[in-house]
Amino acid sequence: MAGATIWSLLEPSALLNPHPIYREWYGRSPVLWDPDIEAWLITGYDEAFTVLRDADRFCQDWRRVGVDTPPSLLSLQTLDPPEHTRIRHLMLEGFRTAGLDGVEQRTRARLDELLAEAEGAAGFDFVTRIAEPLTLYAVTGLLGVPDIDPAWFVPRSHTIVDSMDSSLRPECYEPGVAARAELSALVGAWIDAPLPEGFTAHVVRRAKEVGVERDILHNSLRVVLQAGFQTASRFLTTGLHALLRLPPEQRGPVDNDLAVNELVRYAGPVHVESRACVEDTVLGGRQIRRGQIVSMFLGAANRDPRTFDDSAAVRWDRTPNRHLAFGRGPHACLGAQVATVIARTVFGTIGHRYPGARLLAEPRPRPNVTEHGMFELHVAL
Repeated sequence: MAGATIWSLLEPSALLNPHPIYREWYGRSPVLWDPDIEAWLITGYDEAFTVLRDADRFCQDWRRVGVDTPPSLLSLQTLDPPEHTRIRHLMLEGFRTAGLDGVEQRTRARLDELLAEAEGAAGFDFVTRIAEPLTLYAVTGLLGVPDIDPAWFVPRSHTIVDSMDSSLRPECYEPGVAARAELSALVGAWIDAPLPEGFTAHVVRRAKEVGVERDILHNSLRVVLQAGFQTASRFLTTGLHALLRLPPEQRGPVDNDLAVNELVRYAGPVHVESRACVEDTVLGGRQIRRGQIVSMFLGAANRDPRTFDDSAAVRWDRTPNRHLAFGRGPHACLGAQVATVIARTVFGTIGHRYPGARLLAEPRPRPNVTEHGMFELHVAL
């Protein structure tokens, strides 16, 4: 594959801005074969949307194409309908039981405390002082489980994200397995302990009744904790970085769902979702064979000029906004509303309270292609 390769995405400049590479690939073909990792790279919106929606032809459960999956990895995230449908509906029941009003109140109160601690400083790291502790606090509150020490949880969570890129960095796979096992032990303690009424207590009580096996419930709760934390906290970081690179007069206060959806289209952290092709099919004029990997670059699809006018610019009034930042189809992000509430609260508060906030230095990106993030983001309010 001439030009930029998949390995180019690990360059620090590309981790902060992969879009020049995405545009090059898209210019060659929205559906492009990469012999290095033996996968199809999808940068077109229509093609990515098709794959995300079509669980019959493109699977998340790789057992359907003969790939063994350890029982510890069978979850909401890796099952396909109809097994997936039961656990997804149960988790949606849990979200309705917990409600989103409490998430916003809890997030706002804790944000005020964290900002008060940071206000007197000439500058601070937004990642470790605000984004990570705030999101973990909000997610554990939503789940109705005891608070978790960020110093213990956050490194393990990042190790799991690193393992999602194991096709590019094989050395990350085994540490990811170990980190999942540690989070699983934590979740197991929740399942066996009395908890106040809320998300976790509800799904644990209802699981057997609706036909969800204990191991699937266990793994899925781990996924909700891990993915909920990572997606929301990394969006706070990638979103704030994008905002503070705009001139103050162009930022607008991101204090409503319309604006949050535009920011996540433009600067969302989740860049790749992969599926396996279940049966020979044609996508974007290309022949996809059974068993081949199809990797959708959501960050690229969200700037496809065929779908989005002025796609490389932020337009706060963009509507409709059919972005793929939270996925689509059966595996669409279960916690999209939660991530939106947290983002609306944080970006709205900062935008109104600190309109002159600024970056103090270029951030140091994490070496993650699948889900972008930063080690640090130094800002001044």
